[in-house]
Amino acid sequence: MPVHLGRWLLLITALSTSDRTSGRIVGNPDTSRALLPGAAFAFIRLTDPMGNLGRNTFRRGGIRNVNASLSRAWTLRREARLTFRAESVNLFNTPQFAEPGVEVASPSFGQITNTLDDGRTFRVGVLVGF
Repeated sequence: MPVHLGRWLLLITALSTSDRTSGRIVGNPDTSRALLPGAAFAFIRLTDPMGNLGRNTFRRGGIRNVNASLSRAWTLRREARLTFRAESVNLFNTPQFAEPGVEVASPSFGQITNTLDDGRTFRVGVLVGF
């Protein structure tokens, strides 16, 4: 919902997702290897019974993000208009971690090695319309 601050327009959007209904959250690179130790998993042969690890036992952490924009428009002449806009994506620079490595034979199994976002970004623009 936009907020008017005098002649300025402020718009803030927030996103928060979380699936805490089932499974263990693996969303922090500092604890992901402890939650998913490679020694706890093994390959099974075709003749072995299926494993006992349930579906969706481990879940990626939730996403939290706040975006904001601030804008103002001025009339320069009867037919000209100037608009200023400043935007921020991921205003508080909250990291969104990717899923941990899932290949059991890989040395990075259970380790979070990447993020899903590019961090905080700012964009400033001026538009002149006739």
